[in-house]
Amino acid sequence: MLFAGRRAALRVQLWVLIVLLYSGQVTGSVLDDVIYKRGEYKENCTRFLKATFPTGTGIFCNGTFDVFACWPHSSPGIVSVPCPPYLPWITEGATGNVYKECTVNGTWKTEENSSTIWRNQSECENHYFFKSEEEEVFRQSVLRVLSIVGYSLSFSSLCLAVLIMSLLRKLHCTRNYIHMNLFVSFIFRAIAVIIKEVILQATYKNLPRDEIGWNSYTKSTISFVCKASKVSLEYFVGCNYFWLLVEAIFLHTLLFTAVLTRKRLLKKYMILGWGTPLLFVIPWTVAKTLYENKSCWLNNISWIWWIIRGPISLSVIVSIMPYEFHLKWLVFLL
Repeated sequence: MLFAGRRAALRVQLWVLIVLLYSGQVTGSVLDDVIYKRGEYKENCTRFLKATFPTGTGIFCNGTFDVFACWPHSSPGIVSVPCPPYLPWITEGATGNVYKECTVNGTWKTEENSSTIWRNQSECENHYFFKSEEEEVFRQSVLRVLSIVGYSLSFSSLCLAVLIMSLLRKLHCTRNYIHMNLFVSFIFRAIAVIIKEVILQATYKNLPRDEIGWNSYTKSTISFVCKASKVSLEYFVGCNYFWLLVEAIFLHTLLFTAVLTRKRLLKKYMILGWGTPLLFVIPWTVAKTLYENKSCWLNNISWIWWIIRGPISLSVIVSIMPYEFHLKWLVFLL
């Protein structure tokens, strides 16, 4: 009766987890799309300027990408180019333009009493585009703070639990070793979530204002640190589910204490709990790099998303399978 109660409680817990698994799909932010599209826009601009560099003589202003728009090599006079398409409010067929002036000296006109190059981008501005998003931004900020606080409390309590179970020798047994590894996987997950939230908050709050800053921003902060935190988070989430699978398998081994030595299975449990997630997190990372290498990998192509969610879903299904199915797992582990 005790074992039946444990199995029932575990199955309820796993059903809750599978619901959370599917409701937690993350979508990319508008800023992520702008950063990625701006990078493409700049690359196309660089190629265009190299291909159209004037070969004759005459006065002209050198083409450039001035952080905002791509300017061609131009003769003296007012120069206009379409509003950059990476702006989220610019739709296909938009008629707005941004303007600069090329002086008779072959230099771009600067603002009065300033070294800043003059530019009129009023037709490309939309001060009301994010008006409806202001409340959402505030809500997301509150949720981010609550997430950090909640995971911090979880981190503290789990660390205390692991410390107690480590210090008390009477608690040293295979069952508690499995519990400790499950707790540690959740500890690492909490750390990964906190790091990711702090990185996103710091990164998106301090946007650069010049081209050097944008190059550093897109190639360093976003491309490496944020992606690394995302990969580690997905790995530890996978570890959470596979250690829950180990818990389910071990609960069934309690019915075979007379014929199985549970302690000698611990190494195989460790491989299952910590090693199995690598089998799908590594291919997911490669697929993201090849097919969806955008900003902090917050967007999700369906088939790439299933590289991770598929094995996790399978582990949950196996965990709630009836007793006879787990016997086959035990034979495999042996």
